[in-house]
Amino acid sequence: MINSHIHAALYFAKTSTKFKVFSTLVLVIIADFLFYNQSIGWSIGFFGFLLVGAVSLHNAVLLKSNIAELLVVLTLGQCLVQIDKLSFLSFILMVLGLISLSLMRRDDWQHDASIWLRLCMSSLMRFIGPLHKVITGYQRFLNQYTRSNVFLTVIRGWFLPIVLSSTFLYLFSNANPIVMNWFSGIDISGMFAGLSSWRFAFWVIMSSLMFAIIRPRLKFRIKRKRAPAYFKKSEKMSLTEWAFSKDAVRRSLIIFNLMFALQTMMDMNYLWGNSTLPDGVSYALYAHKGAYPLIVTALLAAIFVLVTQSAKKEISESKLITQLMYLWISQNILLVLSSIYRTFLYVEIYALTYWRIAAFIWMGLVACGLIWIILRGLLGKSNTWLINANVLTLLAVLYVTSFVNVGGMIAHYNVTHSKVMSGAGISLDVYYLQNIGSASIPALLEFEARTGGDVTSDLIRQLRNNMDDWRRWTYSEYRLLQSLESTQNE
Repeated sequence: MINSHIHAALYFAKTSTKFKVFSTLVLVIIADFLFYNQSIGWSIGFFGFLLVGAVSLHNAVLLKSNIAELLVVLTLGQCLVQIDKLSFLSFILMVLGLISLSLMRRDDWQHDASIWLRLCMSSLMRFIGPLHKVITGYQRFLNQYTRSNVFLTVIRGWFLPIVLSSTFLYLFSNANPIVMNWFSGIDISGMFAGLSSWRFAFWVIMSSLMFAIIRPRLKFRIKRKRAPAYFKKSEKMSLTEWAFSKDAVRRSLIIFNLMFALQTMMDMNYLWGNSTLPDGVSYALYAHKGAYPLIVTALLAAIFVLVTQSAKKEISESKLITQLMYLWISQNILLVLSSIYRTFLYVEIYALTYWRIAAFIWMGLVACGLIWIILRGLLGKSNTWLINANVLTLLAVLYVTSFVNVGGMIAHYNVTHSKVMSGAGISLDVYYLQNIGSASIPALLEFEARTGGDVTSDLIRQLRNNMDDWRRWTYSEYRLLQSLESTQNE
């Protein structure tokens, strides 16, 4: 059983173009580390060993040919010479060995030195092939007819996961002081300080050379049985259609679930589990930092899900994608609940305001919207049903809120939890409560009774003036004035 898995992995390594691209990238990174702006020495021989290993790994024919095995041994011998001493002759022989190994896909040169020399000379310019492939592939994509291209496929499959994952990572770093501290030690400017046009050119040339050696594109004497697959584009592909491919959506959801799971576990540990926070991070800072960025992540998640559910059937009806999507939405709901709890903790430490009440309402609406998205998928409803559900939820919440004395509730909460009244918290922001108006008078009277100050006289005077003007008269302020006068008469 184990041997079968090993053989399957080796077969994948030999045949998978994506794995060959990955190997090329690794080799280019190593080449950059060894050679760019560095002195030349034993590193040439070491890199030759790596190239021989990569060629042998990705070309199964080398394991079946006696000539190939001999070439591997001879080329490795020249690599050892390069490690022992620098030799231009040894370098040329090592390069010829690598080129010859890349030619093993055809056998017409093995008995004719003139063909071998001609192929070696042409191979020296073969690195232009991958560059030309990228350019022609992009041109075909822009034209009416296009051809499947491995480079464009890789870019398309990873564009969406990388862009959105970077966005969510940025939001999480702003929402979580602990994550922010992790990234604070990374010198971003230092990472890009070494970038230059010359280095970019070095990477491009080395990528072409490595990929040309690992995956040579040579003409065979036997014609291919299958012609290149061209297809006609029925209509111009939009950016959304291009980005939201099946592979891109699946990869995005896997990465998103892992990222959100990490954030959820941290919230459960520090917020719900009351674990000790790292030095320099307070519960107030942890609560305040994440309240609003996490809501932005939930909104982006909702947009992503809606676009995905409206995509092609191969995406919207994929069982794996659907399961990953429901798991991700569930994690978003947990993060919204965590945002609500974060805001509640922040209000406990500081105070309540109109904006923070609006934040509570907004977060609740976002959570409901995510729940409606899940129900839409489970019940097979349309986008119209989803819009109606969200609009009705919004109207219901606003309708109920209209009956609530929000200003009075803010004033009562802030006075009750102020430092003077409870012995904890912060000092009462009297100026803010006075700006609320007459609704804060009952709570401020309790504050006056404790402190002996005068903070309500102007508000009461304004209230009486309002009641004298029949145009400004309201029933709630009338009842408040009657209650104040009856209390004073007692």
